[in-house]
Amino acid sequence: MRKLYPDRGMMKWQGLILSEHAEMMNTEKNKVIRREILFDEQQKEEFNRMVHLSIHLKKEVVIELNTFGDDDPLKVSGVVSEFSCLPGQKPYMKMAGFSSRLWIDEMVSIALAEGEEYGDTD
Repeated sequence: MRKLYPDRGMMKWQGLILSEHAEMMNTEKNKVIRREILFDEQQKEEFNRMVHLSIHLKKEVVIELNTFGDDDPLKVSGVVSEFSCLPGQKPYMKMAGFSSRLWIDEMVSIALAEGEEYGDTD
């Protein structure tokens, strides 16, 4: 069967989209999607060890945060002063000298600051 006119597929339906729908589709397309960071048991133990060293031995740590969803993580360094992981609450930590909370689910990595080792007890 021969068509009387060439079929333009979805092109013919584009005119039926309301301006609000088009705006919503553009905002969804440009929305930054933050990748979820999953840790295995070994990484969780290493994280807990670093936090423990920082709190009890006053060791400085460097934390990388993925707060904005981009590929360039935010680096924060300092001594951990508070760590909270209570059931029913979002886990967080605070650094000495800072009033803001660092959310655990935004953390990409944690490491001791350069020059510090596990065994140093100064």
